[in-house]
Amino acid sequence: MDILLAMVGAGSAGSFLAIGSAANARLKQTLHSAIAAAAINFLVGFSILTLLIASGLFKSPNLQQFVNVPWWAFLGGLLGATFVSLSTLTVPTLGLTTATLAVVCSQMLMSVLVDQFGWFGVPAHSLNLSRLFAIALLMVAIALTQLDRHRSK
Repeated sequence: MDILLAMVGAGSAGSFLAIGSAANARLKQTLHSAIAAAAINFLVGFSILTLLIASGLFKSPNLQQFVNVPWWAFLGGLLGATFVSLSTLTVPTLGLTTATLAVVCSQMLMSVLVDQFGWFGVPAHSLNLSRLFAIALLMVAIALTQLDRHRSK
C-alpha cells in the first residue's frame, strides 16, 4: 500500500471513529445503557463484516491457520469493546472533541511504548523528540478544550 493511500485510510478511520462515538453516545442516551449501545455497535459491525466475507468480494479467511494465532491477537476484540463502551460513557461528559483528543493522546503514549520495545510483532522504532513533542501538544490541546468548555458554560 502506498503512503498516500495509507494516510487517506488512516484519516478516514479517524473520522469514522469520531462519528461512531457520537452515534454511540446518542444510542446510549436513547437506550439508557452504554453496554447495550456497544453491543448494538458490534452486532451491526459483525453483520456487515460477515456479509462482506460471504459476498466473495474479499478473500475468505484460512480457518486452518486459526490455531497458529497468538493468544494476544484476540485482545483486539476485547479492547475494541472496551473502547466503544468507554467512549460511549465519556463523550457526553467530556464532549466529542476532548474525548477524541484524550483517545488520540493515549494512543500516542501506548504507540511509542509498543514502537520502542517492538511489542506484538511490531518493528521497533526508537522514541524521539518529535514524538514526545507531539504527545505534549496533544496534552496542551486537551487542557485548552477543557478551559474553553468551562468558559462557555
